[in-house]
Amino acid sequence: VPGLVPRARVDAALRAINHSLGEQGIAKDALWTMRAQTFCPELVSAPQILDLYRETGLRDLAEAAIGAGRVSAPTTGQIALRFPQLAESPRDPFPHIDGMPGPLNGVTAGTIYHFTALGGVFLSDVDLPFHGNLTVWPGTHTRLAEHFAREGTDGLLAGFPPIAMPPPRQLRARAGDALLAHYQLAHGVAANVGPAVRYAVFFRLFHDAHTTTSTETMLDLWREWEGLRGLAGGPFATSFRA
Repeated sequence: VPGLVPRARVDAALRAINHSLGEQGIAKDALWTMRAQTFCPELVSAPQILDLYRETGLRDLAEAAIGAGRVSAPTTGQIALRFPQLAESPRDPFPHIDGMPGPLNGVTAGTIYHFTALGGVFLSDVDLPFHGNLTVWPGTHTRLAEHFAREGTDGLLAGFPPIAMPPPRQLRARAGDALLAHYQLAHGVAANVGPAVRYAVFFRLFHDAHTTTSTETMLDLWREWEGLRGLAGGPFATSFRA
């Protein structure tokens, strides 16, 4: 959604993040973990970060789609930075969905950390491909649901399932643009061969009836999307594949 977050909120978050980078720095041995989890970990619950959701139209958008008063307020935001790389011939990233266990992302082995929706706020302009773009594979939320209905979800513990993939789409955004995506949409991050850091903050959003001990919502895509259920026409609707 273009321009959903006011510039003053964007600037407040950027100021806090850049102050942290200037004062705290980044330990080289922590860099890979921060890429997988969050940069500036002391800021994840700071007002400047949480206000990007709770004091902007992103909250209204999430409640319109998931249910008025049904979205648990996030208590942390992931500060996602992508620094310039020196890659000569960058390639599209590998797809994933969040919560697949990995050695650096903090997810407990043998579990899948799933949720309802991914909310995001872009804090810098991403005008060209391979500038750290969030990359999505449109329609894969439904393809994954169909796969899980046949094969179950345990295979995610070993890696991304072997499903037919559409072409990836590198999103272009301006500072203040916001994103609301289904948890199950396959995504990745393109290499950044541009000259500037890409700044974004992401929120894991939960319907208040969500339970992390069951993967049933990964088969019934719209169970926790009360604002969309009337449009979806069934768990594997094609209306939202574009």
